[in-house]
Formats: sequence, C-alpha cells, structure tokens
Amino acid sequence: MPARPGPAASHPTPAQVKIVGKLAQGLSTSKAAAELGLSEGTVANQMSHGNRRAGVRHRHALVHACYVTEQLPRPEPTASPPGGIDDTETKLWSLALDGTYAEIAQHCGLPHDAMKKRIRALRARWGAEHDPHLIALGWMFGVLDGSYGTGGDQVA
Repeated sequence: MPARPGPAASHPTPAQVKIVGKLAQGLSTSKAAAELGLSEGTVANQMSHGNRRAGVRHRHALVHACYVTEQLPRPEPTASPPGGIDDTETKLWSLALDGTYAEIAQHCGLPHDAMKKRIRALRARWGAEHDPHLIALGWMFGVLDGSYGTGGDQVA
C-alpha cells in the first residue's frame, strides 16, 4: 500500500492538483467543482485519474502524495491536535494514508466497525469535513510529514 508515489508513478496534472487543493481545504466535491467551474463528474474523473497517476487508491492518499511531492504547499504545523492523539490513532496514521478501513482495523487490532467509528470521531474532534481534509489537518497539526506516518514509520 504505497502512501506516496512509487517509482513507476507520475505526478497528478496541474488541474488535478487544483482539485486536490480544494479537497484539502475541506470543500466537498460539489463545492470544489463549483469553485473551479467544473462538473462534479469531471472532478470525480480527475480524482480517479490522479489516484492512478500517483499510484494511490484514495483521495486522501492523493492529498498526502501531493504534500509529500510538494505539488501542494505543505501546511506549517501550527497547533497540537485537538484532544491530543492516542496510541491507536498514532497506529491508524501508518495505514490511513492509503489503506481501507478493513486494513486499518486489522493493523490496529480493532473490529472494522470500531475503526470506522474511531475515524469518524477523529474527523469530528479535528473538525475535518472528510478524509482528504483529515489528512490536510494531520499535516497542519504536525502528525503527518514527509515520511509516511508518525515517527518516521513508513508504509511499504
């Protein structure tokens, strides 16, 4: 599960990066489309193509990949995460960058439904609109950086 582009991956196009930037700000697909003068279908297609180009499976992983490759300006860590971050949440970041909820749950030793609840609770606590926004906030709170997860852990 690569969390950033592998050697065979290429960078998303500038148009795709513009869309990723809107999602990283917390805009919904429809709001991003409206701001960029695109249809929602075009946004969805561009994100799908951007994922393939970057070698990732999810929009939130594409946000992270764009920060890692510096196609999006990296947020400067400005504050501690609201409510801190516990050991399970720290583990969560090591796979959340491109894992499915089922993969993350298995890695953290939690049932699938419990992991979904943990991620929803984390989004609520941090004020994230969706998972791509959660990744951007992870960078802003200094939980994520150019390595794949916290503490320099890399996901291979």
